[in-house]
Amino acid sequence: MASETDMNVLNTMISKYQIDEKVASLMAQAFTRINAVDETKTFRYESLEEFEKRLPQLNYLKEKATKSFRPFAERYDTSLCASMGVPMMESITKSRKTGNYEVFHEIFGLTNAKAKRFGLAALYSAINGTKNKVPSAYNIVFDRDSPWTYRNEAEHMEEYARYHFNSYMINHVENTESNPFEPVMELYEYGAGDFIFMQTEQDERTSERLATFHTVNIPDKGNIIAVHMTGDEKLFHYRRWGEPYFTINPISGQTKLKVIGIADQRFHAD
Repeated sequence: MASETDMNVLNTMISKYQIDEKVASLMAQAFTRINAVDETKTFRYESLEEFEKRLPQLNYLKEKATKSFRPFAERYDTSLCASMGVPMMESITKSRKTGNYEVFHEIFGLTNAKAKRFGLAALYSAINGTKNKVPSAYNIVFDRDSPWTYRNEAEHMEEYARYHFNSYMINHVENTESNPFEPVMELYEYGAGDFIFMQTEQDERTSERLATFHTVNIPDKGNIIAVHMTGDEKLFHYRRWGEPYFTINPISGQTKLKVIGIADQRFHAD
């Protein structure tokens, strides 16, 4: 639940911009849901057995999220990752027409604060996690000589939470018929620490799969980041805190899966 202080701030914003009752109710609904995401549960190290019990529901939610953005990817001939920007930008444009743009600009201060608390929980989890080795040339003060450190990883989780929380909020208000970010929120509610569409290759076949990251304890590997790809019925891959996103270590044996593209890189299947 949103704190009383945050709700008072939200109500002040709504009053300041003279938002009508129906729209104000939608804003309050979205903000309350975002603020209810429990990062203390997200960033606890659960056992591998406990995590794998949750995989059927996790896969269901990830299939749902993938289907939510596939129409945008097909319509604009782009990757699933890039397609997420389409409904976001459409809602921003619509907010200008409905007169809600300025109030969203202020409300996002509250949702960004929530994302920062989410990132802070990730950082504390990373401190207690299994980390990659520090390169000898790495500047430990500025985090400059390596693009990925355990601190930068936590910041990435905060950054993506901010994108997703803000996108859910504005779509909930401006796109009331169908909010494509609904299943994204469901994944955060189900304990996803990060949410990225990745381009992958396995057995000479390429595909774009939704990866979610989770904090799991595995006795012989420590407190790691579980990397779960849509459709995996077991946990096959993990990363240490601070390893690059294209690095995926096998839980056992070797893996044939390769990450060949991430973030907003364009991807077309063969």
